[in-house]
Amino acid sequence: MTLVDGKLRIELFSDAVIAIVITIAALEIPIPYNGVSNQFIESLITFAISFFIVAGYWNDHRKLFEQVGKINERFVLRNTCFLFSLVLIPVFTKWSMEAADKQVPMLAYGVLLMFINATFSGLFLAGIPLAKEPTEDVGHFKQLYKNRDHVYYVAILLAMGIGYFIPQLALLLFIGLPIISYFLKTNFEEKFEEQHRLEHRRNNRQKRKS
Repeated sequence: MTLVDGKLRIELFSDAVIAIVITIAALEIPIPYNGVSNQFIESLITFAISFFIVAGYWNDHRKLFEQVGKINERFVLRNTCFLFSLVLIPVFTKWSMEAADKQVPMLAYGVLLMFINATFSGLFLAGIPLAKEPTEDVGHFKQLYKNRDHVYYVAILLAMGIGYFIPQLALLLFIGLPIISYFLKTNFEEKFEEQHRLEHRRNNRQKRKS
């Protein structure tokens, strides 16, 4: 099996797992035969939260695979860990919604978000050296990504601290965290793509001179 075939199989498997997670989450929504009920609304909100969190990570995963030109066993292992953590999102979201006044579900949800982010960060860092057009300054980008992670982890820990005293408020904060993370990742990706463009131009100039 070639490296290209291996990458394609991992990508298809990842998309299938993510699609199944979202589908199962949708099937958990009860049909309101007797009119709209509180349970139906809560289930719909739970699904919406799970969907957009999972979809956001899928988008990040898609962008990463567009940059990766080959894979290795380390990359495959980290991708598997990432998928495992992502599968738990609907379960923990439902738990948090049904026990919104309890401390343990809120704290567990925060730990899960940190675990998901850690596994994707590991996947991303493993993918940088495997890029189709590898950057010369790998250490610089790793540090940028770690800085973004630090901000994200601090935000989660603050939400968990609030959740210890006011669990309902923590749930709202956890809903907003993926939005914050999205903008942080967008800023990082812009820097990453800008650096790639600059290096591509430098390489073209060097080829013309030679």
